[in-house]
Amino acid sequence: MREYIDDTEDYINIQLDNHRNQLIQLELFLSSGTVCLAIYSLVAGIFGMNIPYTWNTGHGYMFKWVVIVTGTFCAMVFGLIMSYARFKGLVGS
Repeated sequence: MREYIDDTEDYINIQLDNHRNQLIQLELFLSSGTVCLAIYSLVAGIFGMNIPYTWNTGHGYMFKWVVIVTGTFCAMVFGLIMSYARFKGLVGS
């Protein structure tokens, strides 16, 4: 009977480890996404301010391009982080 109890405890520990690993993977995804969105928000916030600079006159269209380039850069950073995590085996397929 004691061996059956030990096997059951081992099985439960394996299941708990599996769930813990899944939560760590989810945390990795969420943290990476949060960092990328924070960078995007920082750049959009800085360039979206209505501060009258002399270099800003006549260049109102640049905000759109800054946001597009920053969004693309952040998406690439997120993709690189996820591909690195997949390469190192931190994230399952």
